[in-house]
Amino acid sequence: MEDLKRKKYVHTSRKRFDPIAFLVGTSLLSYLIYVITGGADLSVFWDLKSLMIVAGGTVASLIIQYDFASCWHCVLDVVQSFRGRPEKKMLETLSQLDHAIVNQIDITELREANEITGEILNDCVYMVKQYLSFEEIDEFITARVQDLFFRRKTSVVILQRASVLAPSLGLFGTVIGLVILLKSLSDPTLIGPSMSLALLTTAYGSGLSSLVISPLAGRVEQSNEQFVETHRQLLSKVAILIKRFERGIEKGKLGRVA
Repeated sequence: MEDLKRKKYVHTSRKRFDPIAFLVGTSLLSYLIYVITGGADLSVFWDLKSLMIVAGGTVASLIIQYDFASCWHCVLDVVQSFRGRPEKKMLETLSQLDHAIVNQIDITELREANEITGEILNDCVYMVKQYLSFEEIDEFITARVQDLFFRRKTSVVILQRASVLAPSLGLFGTVIGLVILLKSLSDPTLIGPSMSLALLTTAYGSGLSSLVISPLAGRVEQSNEQFVETHRQLLSKVAILIKRFERGIEKGKLGRVA
């Protein structure tokens, strides 16, 4: 008990976005690009047509395969992964549960819980007040968490799919550029743009896949693991309080019988 009061146990859910690691990673990436390009003017690597073929084609293909809402949620999950997971509110809830366990506080005192609101602890307290068993509460909350996790898992699948599509579209752009090049051999002014399209689409496709999309997929996947672990911790702590509450009810019944 003393160890708990001193907070010696560290939650895995307390992992947050590390700005130092992010800056180090982006700095190394920038240096890698500088070395590869030989310090040349990066504007020579800019080609809007090549970018539209790779990036625009990837986005269009994803929207066709999935749907706009799933793709938009994917963007939101990527943004939220940089803000740290889980949210501060969830960490505060875990701290409240720790305090309630150590100080023998009844679970019904943690929230007023007059209705189902979508906030997990509130819903648990509400169902306890309705005298639902722990097994019923656990099944209800687990199903809700699984629904949320499925949506987040879909974001990882979309990003992984995008990492495959980008190089493929880069190769497609290369073929288009070579076709245009072969048809424009009689006009020297078109050879340069055609060759640029052929080469830069491949570069954009592989670069976006390996340097942007794949790392983002990894971030969202790690965020999902923290999401599941945090809710697992929350349910395990709620289980302690619910079972304590149920034992109190049983003792009260036995006392009235005696």
